[in-house]
Amino acid sequence: MSSCDQIANRRQAKRFRTQHLAKIVLGPDSMISCRIEDISAGGARIALEHQMTVPESFELFIAAHELQVHRAHMCWRQQGSLGVSFTRSTENPGQTRALLNRIDQDRTSFQDEYEKLRVELERDEKPDSRILVLKGSA
Repeated sequence: MSSCDQIANRRQAKRFRTQHLAKIVLGPDSMISCRIEDISAGGARIALEHQMTVPESFELFIAAHELQVHRAHMCWRQQGSLGVSFTRSTENPGQTRALLNRIDQDRTSFQDEYEKLRVELERDEKPDSRILVLKGSA
């Protein structure tokens, strides 16, 4: 039974809701930005901003507390979301290491992007202090 079949029948690991930023790696110079909506030891649900072509299997880089790297296989897709199961990588370890080195070089910009988004979300959750001052002085 494949990982996708197991997910379809019943998840064997508890899922956790999250909003981690991630990248679907298509190749050394091509990535798709996405967001992990829930994750378990065996897979994840991924949200894409735009309808894009995604391969059946790919590397998934997740910016959580630390960078997580998973080999993912798409199990389902519907309306901007897709479900993946995590598999062990059977690729050439040298190829994976080269890809990790390239991602490590881009890590700073990815972390900057993450930090900007975090600050923007926090700002959106708090009332604008300028408006409060103006209301208070009227």
